[in-house]
Amino acid sequence: MAGWAQCQNPQSLAPLSLSQACDRCWGSMASCLEREINAFLWLSLIGVTSFLLGKLANIFQLWRKARLLPGPPCPSFYGHGRLVSSSNLTDVLHKMHKKYGGVVKIWLGATQLLVSIEEMDLIKEVLLKAEDKLPLTGRAFRLAFGKSSLFISSFEKVEHQRNALEMKLGVLLERASSIPEQILVHVIENAQSARPNGAVDSETISFYLAYTILGATIFGDVFLAWPKATFFKELLVKIAKDACFWASYGVTPFWKRGFWSYQDSCAKLKCLMQELITECRQNCKSRFLWEFDAHDHTEHEPCGEIISLMVHGSLTMAALISNILTRLVTHADIQDKIHSEIVIARKTGRRLDELNFDMTPNLLAVVYESARLHPAGPLLQRCSLRHDLKLKDGTVIPAGAIIVVPIQLVQTNCSNWGSDAVKFNPCRFLSSTDGRCLFDQKDHLTEHTSSVMKELNEFEAFLPFGSGTRACLGQELAVLGISSLFAALIEHYELRPQQGSESNPKPKMNNCILQLLPSPQIVFVKRNVD
Repeated sequence: MAGWAQCQNPQSLAPLSLSQACDRCWGSMASCLEREINAFLWLSLIGVTSFLLGKLANIFQLWRKARLLPGPPCPSFYGHGRLVSSSNLTDVLHKMHKKYGGVVKIWLGATQLLVSIEEMDLIKEVLLKAEDKLPLTGRAFRLAFGKSSLFISSFEKVEHQRNALEMKLGVLLERASSIPEQILVHVIENAQSARPNGAVDSETISFYLAYTILGATIFGDVFLAWPKATFFKELLVKIAKDACFWASYGVTPFWKRGFWSYQDSCAKLKCLMQELITECRQNCKSRFLWEFDAHDHTEHEPCGEIISLMVHGSLTMAALISNILTRLVTHADIQDKIHSEIVIARKTGRRLDELNFDMTPNLLAVVYESARLHPAGPLLQRCSLRHDLKLKDGTVIPAGAIIVVPIQLVQTNCSNWGSDAVKFNPCRFLSSTDGRCLFDQKDHLTEHTSSVMKELNEFEAFLPFGSGTRACLGQELAVLGISSLFAALIEHYELRPQQGSESNPKPKMNNCILQLLPSPQIVFVKRNVD
């Protein structure tokens, strides 16, 4: 009836004016737009709510699963963060393991769970199954040097790159064993000439040696003759100290003035590296770079890859070199034994740069024992990003939890290494053929006979380079380069403490941690080499 009445009204059939038509059209469009915006807002609200509910469900799931793990109760919403930050984490873990056993949990925050494993059977299983790593390390290197395949968190994404890198590092092995004598002249003699008393700081010279070994191994003689090598080293040290600090921000701190200064240093370092790579390629002197170009992946920056390798490798090797120098300075008797082995090897016509050190087992034993007592890092870190980690004893570690192996505790544990676990005794890695190694009360070597190195597989608790699917790919390169360095060093120099410092005590135990003394001052005394 309403429709019939409208038809009977002639005014209702009158045509609309242009302005009325426009108003009606705009009103219709506005109404449609309003409905679309409302729909978008509702969908966004539902999506965000679902996301947050999912996160909240994951947190409750993490709390539920973590309750089954042994460990201290969480004291507050901030977890044990204050306890860990106010003391040495390894010391805290030692106390927790003594109280709660081989597996212990610690809350670093409301949603951040740390699980420490000290029991050897479980350690082997964890290092095989937990294939992922924490994102922080990769973020630190990516923020500084660009995309790199070396520190990707997910093992699934990094497996192919690790295999390729292993092939590239294999190319460097021969070079690593043939350059130490050049480095001795390049580093030690220059460092001593710059000091009036001839003494050099152990940590300083160690980093310089590690950096030069790695640089000369990758780039060849071009690196040793490069005039900007010292400036490059200073930048590299500066960036390495600040990398983790800037990466710890959840959001890149563009508002910080110090961050832009840090980025400027990174840009300068990358420019210097690119300059060195270009010069080395022009001279065609580096087989490693040739292999790198042949297997390179376009999604990663070659410059960033090589800088990341140099930073990580230099820091790791420098820590081990410094420990060995400190040990040899305080054990002149062991120096003499190694020197005797080197002299005998030379007399038999054997070269120590032929990728084997079977003629100098004491040297390798010192390298391994130093790495055992003072690994480059106190913890091995792993995680399982996607799935819960189920161990054979029934322990379930929730996905996303930080898993650590306190190797400094494992490698000084008497149940793994005997009653002398905290003592420096390289002979534990040797098998004597017709005698044995004996030390007097002052830890001086009193007897030594012909020995051979034991297989490292015999030592399950020897983990300075990690183990399992994420073991350090540079282990062989580091051991070979450092062994070659000390073979040349002890052949040409005698290591002595600076005059007046002979009475310094040797490293001591502080609670459960073997503490090194402040970096000693070392004098390199030239030997009379026939």
